[in-house]
Amino acid sequence: MEQWYVLKTVPGKEQEAADLIRRAVTPGLFKECRVLRKIKVFRSGGALRFLEGVLFPGYVFVRASDPGALDKELKRSRDFPQFPSVAPVEPADLTFLKDVCGRDLERPMGVTRLTLDRENRIIRADGILSGYVNRIIRLNLHKRFALAKVELFGRVQPVLFGVTLEKDPLMSGVYGGGRSGRTAV
Repeated sequence: MEQWYVLKTVPGKEQEAADLIRRAVTPGLFKECRVLRKIKVFRSGGALRFLEGVLFPGYVFVRASDPGALDKELKRSRDFPQFPSVAPVEPADLTFLKDVCGRDLERPMGVTRLTLDRENRIIRADGILSGYVNRIIRLNLHKRFALAKVELFGRVQPVLFGVTLEKDPLMSGVYGGGRSGRTAV
């Protein structure tokens, strides 16, 4: 049965690692290989800019049915980067990943649109952050991001979510994934 696995690699070399897997592993030992992406928001000259970036630096995700054979072939490869081992993605983690990146983990994590009250408290979040509003540890409205604690990969860790505000112009294609319309309490 096919399952998603995660492989640790050198941060910043994720695409090279994915290319190595596609090149060095026998076709059929894996179905898909992904470097998970996210939409990053930043302001420049008063205008919002949207760029894609790596969601989890240092990690590559592979869907395969025989992790032992995949691991064996990767260890035989003398190319950079080397992988310590193939680890299964736990069901709860996979639920989060599918929520933010789509069923096949093919889509970048989208941006959440926030509605704020007069004191800049969140009253509505349309997007994946809506499920984590109560876990926000830092909200930077100027730079348009929220940092929230998420239980992921066996520990609670901060995850960076891109945000826009209700007053910002709508940008097609950047809002995606996840829950929508939850109101913060």
